[in-house]
Amino acid sequence: MIPPRTILAPVDFSDASRVSLQYAARLAARWNAALHVLHALDPLLAAAARTRHVDLVTTTRDELASFAAAACGSAPAATHHVTAGAAAAAICDAADSLGADLIVAGTRGLSGINRFVMGTTVEHVIRHARRSVLTVPGHERAGAGAGTGWGPVIAALEDPSRPGPVALAAGALATHLSAPLHIVHVVPPLPAPKRWRAEAEAALHARIDDARRALTVALIGFDGPTPGNVHVTTGPVADTLAAEIGRYAGARAFLVLGRAGPGGGRAPGSVASRVIARATAPVWVHLPDA
Repeated sequence: MIPPRTILAPVDFSDASRVSLQYAARLAARWNAALHVLHALDPLLAAAARTRHVDLVTTTRDELASFAAAACGSAPAATHHVTAGAAAAAICDAADSLGADLIVAGTRGLSGINRFVMGTTVEHVIRHARRSVLTVPGHERAGAGAGTGWGPVIAALEDPSRPGPVALAAGALATHLSAPLHIVHVVPPLPAPKRWRAEAEAALHARIDDARRALTVALIGFDGPTPGNVHVTTGPVADTLAAEIGRYAGARAFLVLGRAGPGGGRAPGSVASRVIARATAPVWVHLPDA
């Protein structure tokens, strides 16, 4: 659902999750959506606390309320949830039980084992969630671009002849954020031995030309705002898309792609995860309404 009516923001009390929570609060305020903030306790820690008769859930909920208040200031009130369990599964389960339309999660900004765990959690959520996921780099400033509006919203298309749900979702986002819409399709380079480089280059240029023609035709009947920028480029898909959104880092832009990601992938979320790992700006992984 765009705009989302219910937003779930999982936090682990890190700087990265503070930034993603600020983004979630801004979007909730923009769209008058309900905001839910979740922290998942390590199940072993929760079990140890119970043996000592410590009410870790209540203590953590108070800490979560303080964390959210400090991060969001005068933003609309949020509902706080504390649960015990593996973080990724807890996030997916909470999104389902709350009927969340969007999960907003932080990435990067962590160090050592915490960074590894957070990255693994977000990747697991992207692969298994039945809701769209917005990932926000930990170094991104939630107030960046304030006064200049949102956007652009960039739709990364897998098939230039079929803009499909990703383009429609990006168009809806652009409309509801009063932001410009851009559309990009990446043609990956053709691997070939050096002796066949000239032929591979010719074939690549032919594919790029075909993609441009297909995209032009497909957008004639596009049911969304008129894109301000439409282009076809080439390069490694994840790196190219990360560079595309990186041009707008700090400008409150979004890159929108499907869970498979442009170019597909053997596992759900595999390409999307690689894009997110390289991106320096928010990435919206769109899933059709559950």
